[in-house]
Amino acid sequence: MPENATEVTAAGIARLAGVGRAAVSNWRRRHADFPQPVGGTAASPSFALADVEQWLRDQGKLAEVPLRERVWQEVAGHPAGAAQALVHTGCALLLVRDRPTAWLELTAASDERMAEALPHAVDHVLTARLGPDSPSGTPGPDRATPPGTARTPRTADSTAPGSTTRGSTTFDSTAPGSTTPGSTTFDSTTPGSTASGSAAPGSAVVHPANPPVAPGVHRARAVHTPTAQALLPSVPLLRAAAQLAAGIGAGQTFEFLLGRHLDANPRQFTLTPPHLAELMADLAEPPKDAGRPAPDRPLRSVLDPAAGTGALLRAVAGPAALYAQEADAGLAALSALRLALGADGTHSSPSSLAVRTGDTLRADAFARLATDTVLCHPPFNDRNWGHDELAYDPRWEYGFPARVESELAWVQHALARLRDGGTAVLLMPPAAASRRSGRRIRADLLRRGALRAVIALPAGAAPPYGIPLHLWVLRRPTPGVRPGPDLLLADTAGLAASARQAGAKTTRGRPDRLD
Repeated sequence: MPENATEVTAAGIARLAGVGRAAVSNWRRRHADFPQPVGGTAASPSFALADVEQWLRDQGKLAEVPLRERVWQEVAGHPAGAAQALVHTGCALLLVRDRPTAWLELTAASDERMAEALPHAVDHVLTARLGPDSPSGTPGPDRATPPGTARTPRTADSTAPGSTTRGSTTFDSTAPGSTTPGSTTFDSTTPGSTASGSAAPGSAVVHPANPPVAPGVHRARAVHTPTAQALLPSVPLLRAAAQLAAGIGAGQTFEFLLGRHLDANPRQFTLTPPHLAELMADLAEPPKDAGRPAPDRPLRSVLDPAAGTGALLRAVAGPAALYAQEADAGLAALSALRLALGADGTHSSPSSLAVRTGDTLRADAFARLATDTVLCHPPFNDRNWGHDELAYDPRWEYGFPARVESELAWVQHALARLRDGGTAVLLMPPAAASRRSGRRIRADLLRRGALRAVIALPAGAAPPYGIPLHLWVLRRPTPGVRPGPDLLLADTAGLAASARQAGAKTTRGRPDRLD
């Protein structure tokens, strides 16, 4: 068997042949020529995919492996693991979509030459979509942030559109078209604008989101450019994935493969169901711009500080600048590629995208960001959220959360990253609304008008499925504006029960008729 050949388990063989796993076990016992295991364990052996396919064809049990299954089996059996295979595939799909001519030129070469040329081409599209991958191209704590992304203090640090500031070297924000004589440190500009030292020669576009970097946060983008050596075993997979993308689109191809990976590891990830993500995004949509034509709407900025697989940001409708942070480096890379690719025909790529790796509460990657919207599905019951280190953190405007109140720490983090009047929607455990240790913080949230609604969801809306979770809708108070005294409390569990009962009655008897 060639070195680094793709392997497949008994479950994968069953899926390829369209049979149950018991049938695969019978074949192994009854047929002496069935391929021998090449890896795995005695309880879960793995086989060479090419040998299995050839045996199935010789036995007349397989006419042709469906392309989707072939690509997935290549991912699942990748020698570096499925997660790394997905990163390589996502990078290639981004190249296929954004630079199809360059991809066709690459595929005309041999596998070895293709692997040697891929890193440069991949780095080009990753830089255009996600920003630079070198520490020298990222900002330090005192360097400039892009227009519309940082809260602008009412001091001499900021400049108004078209204004001029002399002798300054750093700015919190700079409007498009403004000039800053004497300014020497700019990390990013809006697409189409120029700034000295903002982009390397030959880059496609200057990435519009380079936030300041906190200690413990990776300075580079979440997706690093893979090396030629790492890409070489993936070349057959990348060719097959591009072939699949030609039929269903690059975004849908990545969604299919990522979905298979998540389904295969259900205990490894805490997922936000798509319907719930869409509900949260809809609740946070600014109503004042809903009736305006799309070209006239200002670019909306949305942050997810606990991004996971990127489901919440993927549910955001319309053009938006998306910001995400995820503690797990591998998951952050997959989320970044998922958002950069979008799902063709349903979700377009964001106007700008910044994904960072790091512990959000301990090392905030977007410490000076002021967004229109924050969407968050935070980890629940996390006692190791940084209680001892963050006692004097300025984010605790409503009170220092107790060690057992990690969710209230996330609530205050979300409020701290909103512009005045901005909206946050968080998925919360029901205990966060009633624990005695969080009583003072909840009271201050209500008193100052930050908490606007609590919506009780029916059990099963999201994991953990046995608990009826809550949605908290919050708004950052605007100085000088007295908040309304109303708080919306909604219990949708009863509505879900009524819907189930109505459905049961309809199935037991004749359906109701409306004449």
